[in-house]
Amino acid sequence: MVTNEEMVLEKARQDGRAVNKIVYKPIPTIEQYLNSSAQIRGVVGPRGSGKTSGAAWDVCHYIPSFLKEKYGILKTRGVIVRNTYTELTDTTMKTVFEWFPWGKYIAQSSREGSKIYRLRSPEGFEVEILFRSCDRPEDVKKFKSMEVTWYWIDESIEIAEQIKLMLKSSIGRYPPRCPVQFGIETTNPPDVEMPMYHQFSWNAPPPGPKPIGDALESHEGFWQPPYENEANLRPGYYDDLKDYYADQPDWLDMYVLGKPGIIMKGRSVYNNFRREIHESKEPLVWTGGLLIRGWDNSGNCPACVVIQVPDTGRCQVLREFHTDRDGIVDFTRRVVNECNMLFPGAEYIDWGDPAGAAKYSKREGGFTSNAKLMLSECGVDVKSSEQNLTARISSVQHQVNTIDGILIDPSCIRLINGFIGGYCYPEIGRNSGIFGDKPEKNRFSHPHDSLQYVLVKLFGAAKSEKIELKIKHREPAIYESNWMR
Repeated sequence: MVTNEEMVLEKARQDGRAVNKIVYKPIPTIEQYLNSSAQIRGVVGPRGSGKTSGAAWDVCHYIPSFLKEKYGILKTRGVIVRNTYTELTDTTMKTVFEWFPWGKYIAQSSREGSKIYRLRSPEGFEVEILFRSCDRPEDVKKFKSMEVTWYWIDESIEIAEQIKLMLKSSIGRYPPRCPVQFGIETTNPPDVEMPMYHQFSWNAPPPGPKPIGDALESHEGFWQPPYENEANLRPGYYDDLKDYYADQPDWLDMYVLGKPGIIMKGRSVYNNFRREIHESKEPLVWTGGLLIRGWDNSGNCPACVVIQVPDTGRCQVLREFHTDRDGIVDFTRRVVNECNMLFPGAEYIDWGDPAGAAKYSKREGGFTSNAKLMLSECGVDVKSSEQNLTARISSVQHQVNTIDGILIDPSCIRLINGFIGGYCYPEIGRNSGIFGDKPEKNRFSHPHDSLQYVLVKLFGAAKSEKIELKIKHREPAIYESNWMR
């Protein structure tokens, strides 16, 4: 299907039928991707790795060429998706137009993020491309009635799973009874919790934890090694990135070395967190002493962290637990069972969200609370911690700033990714540079709330009122361990 030969393509017809030679020679990983027969294919790589160009050639040349030669299909239609309209027009569309400049608009919607582009190839096939932006799950309505041959999601880690599922149901519907269908996802590295990390059968082991479970059927992924496309970039491109982001090693790991990472969508809550310092190089070992658990036990997505204090002023996070499905009782039972296996005979002190003690009516009558259910059903006596968010965040920041103040087991992926940037203050509007004063409620916030409920008791000021008073009068804050009270 793919060769490294020169592709002779016709320039724009309105320019007088001039014929130009455009040379495209895919780098090794992109060539593997182009030769794959999988229905859904994904390419993951660092910045400047050539994945967008490879996908552009796939949808504008290789797929229609294959359909013409194999099935005699001369017309194809596809949709190219990017999360925001600005990124769609400034990056993905520009790449397509630079490689295939002889197409023309046949329609243009007045709605933002809705464009149509048509290519007529000298090889005798026609490609109609729909460009769509969608940065919210509710944008799924843009694709409900769509009938296409293929889709391509550029930076797929920024697109909601609901939209991906809708796109998968839309391919193979044009032309009618199309015998094959294609889905393409190109992206910078996902974090290890994202579905994409586990859905694809990768050509090589990803440079991170082993994916969990079996890949989805006909989902083949290609993870690019770093610097593979360096010869096609300006000299010193990656060296400059290393200089620009020398103080952001997690950014460099993701965008230069192609390791799993986290995309920041706001301003990070904590300063000075460094993965190479605060994440343990080896699994942490329980020393046999008292363990403290923090619980986010008030909402629909409970979470828990398990902490030990090896020395005064230090803490180690041994485990994290979280769920998006279980109720508080089922979740607590799971945590208790796993703790019994991991830390046999351990004694615990449990701190949780004060809102977890709020009473609500039961269906069978009377009143209960999540804290009461945890005690009566699971034997876990959760004490209410500090409600003041500023005090809680300050207690964690204090440990991050303290030498050896906090060390996190490498298994606590969501907690670590939250520190890197997933737990953040959301930006108000687009590109405003203005951020909210409370962290965004997302999958990272729940284990971070759990951590705060413990650390504010271990290392925070005795009372949040005193914190505000000390700051107001510029007196030094007094930190004391009051979790035993």
